[in-house]
Amino acid sequence: MRKARIAVSVLFFTNALTLSAWLPRLAELQTDLSMTDFEVGAALAAGAVGGVSAGISAGPLINRWGSNRVAVFSLLLLLPVLPFIGLAPGAWIFGFVLLFVGGLDAVMDAAMNSHAMRVQHEMKSHGANRSILNTFHGYWSLGSVAGGLVGVATAAIGLSVAWTMTLVAAACGVLVLLARPWLLAGTDPETFLDSSDDADVDPLAEAQPDPSSFAVPVPSGADDRVATKRALAQPIIWGLGAFIILAVMIEDIPARWSSIYLTDIGAPSAFVGWGFVAFTAAMTVGRFLGDRLVDALGERRWTRIAMTATAVSLGISLVSQSMWLFILGCAVTGFGVATLFPAAMRAAAHLPGIRPATGVATISWLSRAGFVTAPLAVGAIAEGLGVGWGIGVTVVAAIALVPLSAILKWEKTR
Repeated sequence: MRKARIAVSVLFFTNALTLSAWLPRLAELQTDLSMTDFEVGAALAAGAVGGVSAGISAGPLINRWGSNRVAVFSLLLLLPVLPFIGLAPGAWIFGFVLLFVGGLDAVMDAAMNSHAMRVQHEMKSHGANRSILNTFHGYWSLGSVAGGLVGVATAAIGLSVAWTMTLVAAACGVLVLLARPWLLAGTDPETFLDSSDDADVDPLAEAQPDPSSFAVPVPSGADDRVATKRALAQPIIWGLGAFIILAVMIEDIPARWSSIYLTDIGAPSAFVGWGFVAFTAAMTVGRFLGDRLVDALGERRWTRIAMTATAVSLGISLVSQSMWLFILGCAVTGFGVATLFPAAMRAAAHLPGIRPATGVATISWLSRAGFVTAPLAVGAIAEGLGVGWGIGVTVVAAIALVPLSAILKWEKTR
């Protein structure tokens, strides 16, 4: 199990590294390709459209081939495409490359989260009744920090984006091939639910219908497309979908737009990448501490505390237009949002009547709507009012998540 945990951590780390090494240089790419703020948003949204298009196939692929194989091979297909992020001659080709990257990332994201839930379940069956899912996402955030530092460092020495992504692709390929034999073999289980899974009680959640009443049993060997349609027919899935869409908007907007915002408010060029680094570094800390926070406070209570702090700190930083306050606001936002994506994945994997891989893949697919909505919304608002107003979408999303956290009804009493 220790080797399996290491292998899954490598998957999360390399996935983030491939997606983040070019983000601190987005302002540079915008200048090189002569893109407006709206065109930047449209190109970023194209990556999310690729995720929506390909992500729906993740569940059937995982159920047929296993989360281990799907996670590895989707990454190996992604790596040769990465250098073209820096080689694109214009906005249209740049968007097309991101479309392809987003599609493969969506499949890998669902597969590696499904395998993480499988490792979590196996550890529980061996007597380790504690959460480790946030730690896996901590390694994803660590990969984002590493990617951010790679982007800042290669920009400082003048290395092109294309060569930077070529080196990143080579390193990630070696790491994943070395870790692949340690992944759990075989196919994924039919369910993670057992008699010890008790629902935590929450006053806001009690007012809502019992999710078990929405469950539709999935017969053994049922067609995967039918299983996905049955999952989408359940209202609880759409509630979790709304939760994760808002969560990924909070993850996406400060990370992608911070360099452009800092450039707009006159920050020195040496500092424009540090909003991204502060965000991802704080998210990394938040995810490595997240399991302890969730075990101590519960996912719903911690979500309410974290999102309130996010809305206040980031809102103040945008009003002040201070470089240092904005970097601090990015850090608070990264720490606060750290546990939200894992919380939604855990809830999706424990829905009665839905296979864990189907639940996780469906929620992962729905999350891509956030990656479509966020850049388009920010780009459109930035074009008319400025990037600061566009980033303000993050504040609105954080406020909305405070009451919506009641949807996390499947956390266990600890």
